[in-house]
Amino acid sequence: MNNKKILYLYTGNHIIHRKFAQSVDAKIIPMTWKIPKSYNIYFTEGEFFKPVILRIFGLIKKKSKIINLFSDPRLFYLDRGLKYDVLKQRVRRYSWIKKKIFEKLLNKLDGVICVGSFEKEMLDRHYFGFSKRVDIFVEKDFQKRLLKIKPKLSLKRVLFIGNGPDFFYKGTDFLLDVAKKCSKVSFTIVGGFYDNLIRKKGKLDNVKFIGQIKMNSKEMEKIISEHQLYVHFGRGEAFGVTVLESMSAGIPAIVSDLTGAKEAIKKIEPGFVVPLDVNLASKKIEEYFNLNLKNKKILSNKFRKVSKFYNEDKQLKKFKEVFNNLLGEIYGKR
Repeated sequence: MNNKKILYLYTGNHIIHRKFAQSVDAKIIPMTWKIPKSYNIYFTEGEFFKPVILRIFGLIKKKSKIINLFSDPRLFYLDRGLKYDVLKQRVRRYSWIKKKIFEKLLNKLDGVICVGSFEKEMLDRHYFGFSKRVDIFVEKDFQKRLLKIKPKLSLKRVLFIGNGPDFFYKGTDFLLDVAKKCSKVSFTIVGGFYDNLIRKKGKLDNVKFIGQIKMNSKEMEKIISEHQLYVHFGRGEAFGVTVLESMSAGIPAIVSDLTGAKEAIKKIEPGFVVPLDVNLASKKIEEYFNLNLKNKKILSNKFRKVSKFYNEDKQLKKFKEVFNNLLGEIYGKR
């Protein structure tokens, strides 16, 4: 498939997705309604409907192929019939007509790649074409630094990293309810655009919001090293690379059963995957902090070991294989 010209059209421009595109020698540009016509394959991050519509109207080549990478809450919201209203900062029902239009455009795709099994399971309920799953990774240099961290496991500090304003998908509203229940534990939330949520929920003495921090920076490394437990109570997070980053630092993680990272956590401690029940989640946090130091160190080492599977070189090599296998299926050669 080396003779095929590939254009990667990004929406969020996530560094991991960009590296996926680079691994298959794609040209990279922002998503737009004015897409160059000279490409054989359009590889999209999120807003796949734009090239699909352009192809329907002949504004890109009819024979071109469109492959979308799903690594956001779109599939979860489709699957649950929900939509996050950014302007009103609330979740509402997805209209039946819009849902059918979304599914119709989704099934115009020639292929789909999902990040993790959680996304793939949801996709299979709505898409009937060729599809594959891939694993994400922690960036190589950052992971090397994180693997050297020696966490101070005797303290009681919980960390979550994730930006708003969609607090529902990130589960930040639920996290604040858990923090209120665990009043003797300190919580740090790294990420911006939560002003409305803070106003709605009120400030808690044991919760500190510190705004956005640059990914993979020394500052982020320091923040991770200062905590003893990571949590992610998301609703529809495709995976959550921040979970893997904390694991690389030897910090155990508790996640919701609606977060893709649960597949990594289940390899270590299935009980650290919890339903979105405030009492159960709070109890699990307290149980972890009540462990003796020896057992915490055992868990820390297990989490760090599993994190090494999510290695950049390994996963980029696998992505390239998966992408080429998908192309083989799309072009009818396998």
